[in-house]
Amino acid sequence: MTNSENTGHNMLNITAEQSTAKPFDALMQNEAAMKGLEDLLEKVGPLLAGGRFNRLVDLASVTADAVDMTDAYMIEKMAKAFDDVTGAVWTAGNAARMAQAHVADMKDPPSIMGLWRLAREPEVRRGLAFLFSVAGVLGKGMSTPPLDGTAE
Repeated sequence: MTNSENTGHNMLNITAEQSTAKPFDALMQNEAAMKGLEDLLEKVGPLLAGGRFNRLVDLASVTADAVDMTDAYMIEKMAKAFDDVTGAVWTAGNAARMAQAHVADMKDPPSIMGLWRLAREPEVRRGLAFLFSVAGVLGKGMSTPPLDGTAE
């Protein structure tokens, strides 16, 4: 490095240091800002001492990663999943309220023959088919042995 290049390099460093030092100096002269920093350090001190502040930094990092990963397609998929779940809960809630009102209107519970007569209705058979299908899916899941986490 020549002497003129060395001088130019030092000038850049001094200018950069001066540019960051000026706002810091101004901050150090501001009593309200110093009081705010003292209050902040009092609150952050226990977090730093206990190592919990690192968890906050990790949480901020995970949040930033999640924001970076989100794109229009992911948001659309999440919105569709939310709509599907909301629709399913709404439908189940309405069905339960309607069935409860129907059963509440009955004077006596239906007999076994009355239940068989109900099973003649297509809507009842469709509902029973749905329930049996759900039971079949749950049964398939229960037929696999549980994972042994202790085995090597």
